[in-house]
Amino acid sequence: MKGIILSAGMGTRLQPLTLNQPKCLVNVAGKPMMEYQLDAIVKAGIRECTIVVGFMADAVRDHFGSRYRGIDISYVENTDYASTNNLCSLWLAKDQFDDDILLLESDLVFDDRLIARLVSLKEPNIAVVDRFQSHMDGTVILAERDTAKSMVLKSDQSRWFNYSTALKTVNIYRLSKQSLSDLIVPEMESFLDDGRSDQYYEAVFASLIGSGRMEMCVMTTGNNRWAEIDDIGDLRSAEEIFAHVSVR
Repeated sequence: MKGIILSAGMGTRLQPLTLNQPKCLVNVAGKPMMEYQLDAIVKAGIRECTIVVGFMADAVRDHFGSRYRGIDISYVENTDYASTNNLCSLWLAKDQFDDDILLLESDLVFDDRLIARLVSLKEPNIAVVDRFQSHMDGTVILAERDTAKSMVLKSDQSRWFNYSTALKTVNIYRLSKQSLSDLIVPEMESFLDDGRSDQYYEAVFASLIGSGRMEMCVMTTGNNRWAEIDDIGDLRSAEEIFAHVSVR
């Protein structure tokens, strides 16, 4: 299994902290966001990771280099980061889809054991989710018996959307090599051929799940801490949640 971390965005909602550094290097409770992800990958036994960079790409390369705590790190650059979304970033990493992948976004912090548990499961495609709460927004999954029946992006959630059984996506996925090659890559190509480079990759997952072409299971976060950091308010909350994290 390989790790893929999407880290091309500009992080404008975290300004001024992201005026002179990429979002993934902003500190949370004493260490950069991306170190949470890489440390978890290390502890899960994964030894290869590709980082898709864009905004201030050289800063990320200079910080992590080609090796981090036993992980071989490679880089793919999305030079059109200002005009495309993370669907394009994932597409650019498609040459790395020669194994099952662990897909992460670079603005997440979480407990290490979350990834170790995800890697230990047998299902080929898994989305990590949490029970939806009122302060959350973004893509949600409606599931039955731990299997996603639909994935609903924020843009498709009307004012009357029923969140009572909704599960918030944590933006951590385990994807099988076969699903990537047979389903996800062709669907991404179709989106891009239609000029939809401004879409989230989750729009591709939603299309495949909704049409019954791809099965995706869900794994709840349980007692594991996690936070997605989009703005200064999120950062302050994450600092409180991870106040006692040990810095390596």
